[in-house]
Amino acid sequence: MDEDLKKAACDGNVNFLRTAIASPKPQDYWLSRFIPTQGREPCAGNILHLAVWNNRKKFITQALSLLPDDVVQQLLTQRETAGELATSTPALLAIKKRRTGCAEILTEGSRAELIKNLLDDDGNSPLFLAVQNGLPTVAVNLLACQAPLDGRGPGGLTALHVWQIGRA
Repeated sequence: MDEDLKKAACDGNVNFLRTAIASPKPQDYWLSRFIPTQGREPCAGNILHLAVWNNRKKFITQALSLLPDDVVQQLLTQRETAGELATSTPALLAIKKRRTGCAEILTEGSRAELIKNLLDDDGNSPLFLAVQNGLPTVAVNLLACQAPLDGRGPGGLTALHVWQIGRA
């Protein structure tokens, strides 16, 4: 990943993002991933992963609205290749790290349809994790999906089990 792009995502530098989008960058530039050297950094992944790690909501919002739709779809479904939460999509990462604002942005509208059934390595769905981590707006965003929704969690539990346990 380009060092300037990494820094912009981590710092939430929207001005850099706008300037870079206005210049002729190939699609691979936006889909590139940061991989930490020798495990020194817990974060890894694409620009959305890095922005989530650093809780950069405005950067995420701008990237989602300014980048081409096909790039956004790929960024939303890319899994981390390294780091503390390897194999997480940006939305799963936001939910697991309880980055509430980031998780809400990444699960709004049609984005929820795209990521709703992408399970983590433990077989947990975004809905299950949202309920488990106390993110009701994210859960509602996911429940608003039109197509079938996976609510699986570990050991046969569902998001409704976790919700009921939390109420007891």
